[in-house]
Amino acid sequence: MSFLLKAMAHRGPDAEGVVAVSDKVLLGANRLRITDAHNKMADMPFLSHDKRFILVFNGEIYNHQKLRQELGSYPFRTQSDTETLLAAFSRWGIKCLSKLDGMFAFALFDRQEQTLWLASDPTGQKRLYFYEDADVLLFASEARALMTNPYRDVSLDLDSLSEYSAHRFILGEATHYKEITKLSPGLWRSYQKGRKTEGRYFKVDLKEDQKEDVAIEEIASAVRTSCQQSFQLEVPFGLLLSGGIDSTVILSLARAQNLPMRTYSIGFRPFGSGNDYETSIFDEFSYSREMAKLYDASHTEISLTAEEYCTALDKWTSLCGDALWAEEAPCLLKLFEEASRHERVLFTGSGPDEIFDGYGLGSSLQGQGVTPAHLPEAYYHAFQWAGTVDLSLLMPAYNPKALLCDKYRKILELYKDDKNIETLQAVQLLHLHGRLAAYEFQQMDLISGAYSTEARSPLIGAQVLKAAFQFPAHFKATEGEAKAIYKKALAPFVPDKIYKRPKVGFPIPVEMWSSPAFLERMEILFDCQSVLKGTGLFDMAYLYQKWQEGDAYSRSMIARLYFLEALLQGQREERSHYKASICSA
Repeated sequence: MSFLLKAMAHRGPDAEGVVAVSDKVLLGANRLRITDAHNKMADMPFLSHDKRFILVFNGEIYNHQKLRQELGSYPFRTQSDTETLLAAFSRWGIKCLSKLDGMFAFALFDRQEQTLWLASDPTGQKRLYFYEDADVLLFASEARALMTNPYRDVSLDLDSLSEYSAHRFILGEATHYKEITKLSPGLWRSYQKGRKTEGRYFKVDLKEDQKEDVAIEEIASAVRTSCQQSFQLEVPFGLLLSGGIDSTVILSLARAQNLPMRTYSIGFRPFGSGNDYETSIFDEFSYSREMAKLYDASHTEISLTAEEYCTALDKWTSLCGDALWAEEAPCLLKLFEEASRHERVLFTGSGPDEIFDGYGLGSSLQGQGVTPAHLPEAYYHAFQWAGTVDLSLLMPAYNPKALLCDKYRKILELYKDDKNIETLQAVQLLHLHGRLAAYEFQQMDLISGAYSTEARSPLIGAQVLKAAFQFPAHFKATEGEAKAIYKKALAPFVPDKIYKRPKVGFPIPVEMWSSPAFLERMEILFDCQSVLKGTGLFDMAYLYQKWQEGDAYSRSMIARLYFLEALLQGQREERSHYKASICSA
């Protein structure tokens, strides 16, 4: 237990606690004090007033004040959302999950029933990872704490490595080690007398009965309410501001409540010296700067060179556990590094793109005639971004397409009773139950935790999530405009310039993968001691050939394999270091 708490001390530097809840069960927690921040009685593990329930909890329950009104007779001792969650479970049992609006992963032990309960929030903003064998069950908020645990052995899962190589992350319960799994979003799990039970408490309630004007009002109301309840803070806070509609609406609603807001944006400085050559650098500073000025926010801009990006990439490699190649993660790291000097909570605009078809993939595939029955294959090909690299030649003995398409079918199987589901809507469901947690929120949680801060994404709150699926799907792509109905709903909250601005991502300049700073790091991938070479998964001669060809977009794909190599080497070295420390002790 002490090793796990030490490995995750950055997540909660304010307090550490351990409780032996039975002769076989220990619960421990590191606390980042956010709600009821100055009250040590709100530290964890948290015991119910009758000592029956013991809770450790990661996250925030945004509607905890409302829940307290329903739990009026409960003898509360603190103002914390932790105690609200504990009281809700004591009143409603595991059914309390359907009442929670927030982000959470928790473990709760019932002494009377000798049962351990665990759960993860619907969108996977907070996760639970497990190491389980015949002798022990270990769980933690970060995979790395389990993967580098010197007391337990792990072995590489080559199927999962092939999935990562094809799509940059690993969906579902698997990780790149066979012995370590994760709880999928929207699920609960219990352990009682050696018996494991699992259940799903969340899936989208699909309806198509709202007229457009009603749907617009519902979305606007949900966004307003979700933001307002997440604004209830007693610690310093700021906003990651891109100048897009999502981050701007958070800023607008905060200022409407007269809340001060510090904002943070990031971009790249031109590569090379002077104007030697053009780059693919995309600059959002003009938008974020204008919005910060309009709403009278104290604004900070961060500009990166290639060298600074690669240094941040090293940091991302060292803290990432479950394999995840997110090119923008080093940029997020620099943002949180700067913002954490001043803030405890940072708001982000994450979430709406995945449930409102923000990048137009759903409408595009539907327009191409892709049916829900054939969607898994089309969805798989949409996210390879492999350049000219042929994955069947790169991994001749493995078939990540079959593996991933099977996972996509299992997600869609949740909605088999919705006979009239369209491709456009089905894509949103794949986003929601898949990549949103495995890609978007995994990096956000790891990076915010690394800098002892909390990332809040109010635009994916429970009410917004519900409102996104109550109307005909084509409202999301009216007249070919991505996220159409969502933008109409938010039009009253943001300037026309932002309302009319086309959706863009945050691309990393392709020149990055040919920069001296990155080329120096890439050498480990083709070294004779390469971990990936030793797996036998890859045709290394083919991989080297594609790298030497120098195509920028192929190099971008191969960069994800460099990251995997660096990740695995780092985890191996860390395990060796801890084992040596144990032996010397």
